Amino acid sequence: MKKLLVILAVLTANTLLATPPKEGKLTVSWVFCNIVEGYDHDTKCVVFIDGKQVGESSVSKESQKNSITVTASSGSHNVKVMNYALYEGNWEEHSIANEYSIDCSFDNSMSIKPKSMLSLLFDIDSGTTATFKKLKGCPKKKS
Repeated sequence: MKKLLVILAVLTANTLLATPPKEGKLTVSWVFCNIVEGYDHDTKCVVFIDGKQVGESSVSKESQKNSITVTASSGSHNVKVMNYALYEGNWEEHSIANEYSIDCSFDNSMSIKPKSMLSLLFDIDSGTTATFKKLKGCPKKKS
């Protein structure tokens, strides 16, 4: 009986002292392309992981690249990034539903590692594109 209690105590201690999941960092960066003259709005991005808001970027003009880094446990998560535009003193989702040219958002499952990257290209002419590589800016137009 004593041996059973000792084994049970050791197993319980090992379970309680188990290594917590590793922390991951996700850097989300974005750039706008083909901005219509006169519509260089103040914008910001809000990041949600598994439905919980985990970060909000600084405010910048559409014409400026921006980024935010958030933390989450490593592993598979639903990641949502929503861009907001400041219009007449109110922040609103930068979406077609709000009469913008494109939906400036990302909502998908992805694996977060100790260092992860998500780059979003908000192209007014062709929509939103996501990649897991670093963006250098707007692609050159083919002539």
